[in-house]
Amino acid sequence: MHPRYAEPATPVTSLTGTAPIAEEWSRTFDLLPGASQLARLHARTRLTMFRWPGNVEDATEAVGILVGNAVAHADPGPNHEDRRARLRLAITEDHDLLIDVRDPLPEFRDFEKASAGELGRGLREVGRLGGALSWHLCEHGGKAVRAHMMPGPVLA
Repeated sequence: MHPRYAEPATPVTSLTGTAPIAEEWSRTFDLLPGASQLARLHARTRLTMFRWPGNVEDATEAVGILVGNAVAHADPGPNHEDRRARLRLAITEDHDLLIDVRDPLPEFRDFEKASAGELGRGLREVGRLGGALSWHLCEHGGKAVRAHMMPGPVLA
């Protein structure tokens, strides 16, 4: 079964704590198996179109991990009206990439342990790919997990 688009791609506007956003794109995916693969496809295409000067393959892998985590850990159940994740890619004027994945659950228990790899490999792998991880509550419910990636080579 392939994920359905819950809504069309929409631009978003915001600023980060660093530099203003130069380019951004978002799309919502149903929390279904296959969403991470579809998100990777869209991310690779969009980052190529943006001509992001960072490692597009690593960023694409980070997108797949974050969306896959939302599918695996953030599905509120079949009776919940919001069973979607929103992927947002934003490139700052400094060429940093912000990958945000919003899901409907308003908590992230043991974030530090998860990002250190103590509860699984996914978030630790995003860090190994160069993503500085954080999370925050969203104004209209749910939370967003962010990977902040910089252009240039990743030093292991």
